[in-house]
Amino acid sequence: MTSPQAVSVLLEDRLITLNRAVGLIRRRNLPVRSLAVGPTATPGLSRLTIMIHSDSATAERAVQHLQKVIGVRAAVAFPSKEGVARELALVKVRAPHERYAELLDVVQLYNASVVDDSAEAMIVELSGSEAFVLSCIRALERFEVIEVARSGTVALGSGAGEASSGEPRLAPTLESGTLP
Repeated sequence: MTSPQAVSVLLEDRLITLNRAVGLIRRRNLPVRSLAVGPTATPGLSRLTIMIHSDSATAERAVQHLQKVIGVRAAVAFPSKEGVARELALVKVRAPHERYAELLDVVQLYNASVVDDSAEAMIVELSGSEAFVLSCIRALERFEVIEVARSGTVALGSGAGEASSGEPRLAPTLESGTLP
């Protein structure tokens, strides 16, 4: 049965390593929902989060292939419901003066923040699950959404399977060749 799966990859902070990892996912033609990459607490390492809609066996095969990529330090897969997955969105909304209070009520309902406010428009920042972000965007549509920027989902697995530093335990790779 297919379900949302998160594949979290620790890789060297080099563009060629990111290109190799994403190229592998592309060549395998996995049903990718989102990609997000950013720095970790460890200097020189980035975390690539790939959200795919597949069964766990497919996600595990992707992890096995990713662990063979030069520059990848670790890769883990887990169902998104077994971790915490969040997305960030910035939504630019036209803020008509006569409906301004109503717009602020919607923003407050979704625990969002107004990060920019001008006479013509307002930029709202929100974060949450993909469904939560979509729900908020739908609620804001009645105020004329001008522009939307979404980050893609980032995720961390809950509980066991993570090192105390919050980074996945390093698995052997072709480059490191040693066990953690």
